[in-house]
Parts: sequence; structure tokens; C-alpha cells
Amino acid sequence: LVHSSAEDPEVEISLTLEDAGGEIKTRLIAEFPRTGNSVTWKSLDVSATGERYGRVLDGIQMRNRPMTLNSQFSISAASKLAGERSIQARSHFHWPMAEILIEKLANSWYLRWSARNLALPTALNAQRRFRIESNGFGLPTLIDDLLNYDRHRFGDLEREFIELFPDVRSIALVQQPGYDSPVDQPDETLPLKPSPGKQIVFRLRQSNYDLPASQAAEGMLYVLGYLALLYLPDPPRVLLIEEPENGIHPHRVADIVRLLRRLIERHPSTQVVLTSHSPYLVDAFEPHEVTWCHRDPEDNRVRLTRLDTLPEVQRSLSVFSLGEIWTGELETPPAAAESR
Repeated sequence: LVHSSAEDPEVEISLTLEDAGGEIKTRLIAEFPRTGNSVTWKSLDVSATGERYGRVLDGIQMRNRPMTLNSQFSISAASKLAGERSIQARSHFHWPMAEILIEKLANSWYLRWSARNLALPTALNAQRRFRIESNGFGLPTLIDDLLNYDRHRFGDLEREFIELFPDVRSIALVQQPGYDSPVDQPDETLPLKPSPGKQIVFRLRQSNYDLPASQAAEGMLYVLGYLALLYLPDPPRVLLIEEPENGIHPHRVADIVRLLRRLIERHPSTQVVLTSHSPYLVDAFEPHEVTWCHRDPEDNRVRLTRLDTLPEVQRSLSVFSLGEIWTGELETPPAAAESR
């Protein structure tokens, strides 16, 4: 949501908790760097009203507390904030700040996969159980975790994969020296070393040849990755996925969306947010599910517009697909489009 040329590369997040005893509001500002991958909480303001919360939080503001975000949000600073309240205050008043932050932000994954990282053999690492890094690193050990956790469910995953890729007879894991990286720091991938690891291979129906992940089509790796998310025993609360169409044949994009919809149906508490430049992906959604992000040339700010609120979208749906409308009618901001 932050345009590269914006003067203030920031996103504001507001959380409100309200009950009969009062209301507590939290306003956080995340600052995105011009280069690099880390994101920092620039400020954190808290205000409260009502008998229950007001006496604890009245007039308190907390600013300039850096919290670095990688593939998963850090909660150490949130816990520290809660700990700074006095023992007496916490014994008489419920302090929900850490709970809110942990619930809403801690279990969030940001994914921007590359086929190269998905295909890398991965060293065994107990800290990466049921984990895949934001760049796709760690898929072999995630598949290994799913296989060892519940072989029946892994069989379901394998059958779904074979339905999409019928030339594959089975998915296997082979022992192979693997790469490692610090957890949550996938860009710092360590050199290959002679340590135990796993690699994914696809066993083909019409051949005795095993197809290693490093030689497989990119679409196969992406689909396997999204299937792994679907079969996680405890998926993240929020999945932030950047351009899931990358490396996938256009006719496979609908399959990816279908898998993500099933994940939400199976785990209703999980929310998926996608960014995309693909009309094929937009075609897989309804207008009320798509938000158009565009830069306002007057103030250089990013504006968000839900497609079902635009008259030109409603007028054109009987003739064009949603992706065609997006790439054609919506090349200019809504105000300019309505003035034509």
C-alpha cells in the first residue's frame, strides 16, 4: 500500500477494543524502508475511555518503539509493553494490549515466493517446524513435517496435487545435504554444508525417472506450496501474499485461488490478503472482494477503492470480465473515469 515515490512510506493500523467497561484504542504506524525488507513500527499511541480502562491508560502515549518485522511479526516488544504496566495496575485492571497485538499481528505470514527458493534442499532445523519462510525457503522440511505429523492427511495433499498434475505418481522426500538460514531471516541463507537435509522429488507415472524439485516446472512448486498451507495443522491468522500468479500458467491461477478459498473455509479465523497485477487472478473474484490501489496524482497518496462501488464496473460486468474491466476501464483514477 506504500507507493515507491510517496513522501511518507507509512501505513497506519488502528485497533479498537470495546466492551461495557469502556474502550481502548491503539494506533500504530509502520514505516517501510526505501531498500531492504525490514519494516519498523514508527509509533504506537494508546488511548482509553470509560471506567474500566480510563484510569489505567488516561493520558499515556507510547511513541518511537521500533519493532522489526520479517516473515512473521515479532511480539517481543508487545510483551514488553504489557510488562511496563505496574503490578498494582495489572492486578486490578485487565490490560489487553499484548493480547490484542499477539492475536492480530503475531501470527501473520508475508509470502513472496520464488521457485528457486522453493526448490532448495533444506537442512533439518527444529525451529522451523511447520514453517516456510517469506521467500519460499523451507518447503522440503515443511512437507516432511506434514508427512510425519499425519500420513493420512499428507495422502490427501498428495492426491490433490496429482489431480492437478496427473503425470506425477507420488511426492517423495530424499536425504540430501541442505541449505540452512536463520529462522525469519531467509535472505541470509547459509552456504550448503554437509548436514542432514531433505529434498523434494516427483515420481513420474510413465518413467522410472525421479524429477527433482530443482528441475520441476515452477507452477508445480507453487501449487505444492499452497497445498502445504492448506494442510497446516495451525495456519497463520493472516496470510499476506504478493503476486501469487508469478511463475504460474494463467490457467493455474484459478486453482491457486480455489486452494486459498478452501483454506479459509477450513480455517474461518484465517484471512488472506493478495496483491496482484494479473487480470486472470482478478477474474477469480467478485467485485466486492477486490480493492483497487492507485496513486492519486494530486497528492501522491495511495487510494483504496472497492470495485463494487464504482459505477463503471457495474455497467460493464454484463459484457466484460472483472479482469478486463480492471485493465481497461480503470487505467485512470475513479474521479477522472467518472468525468469522461
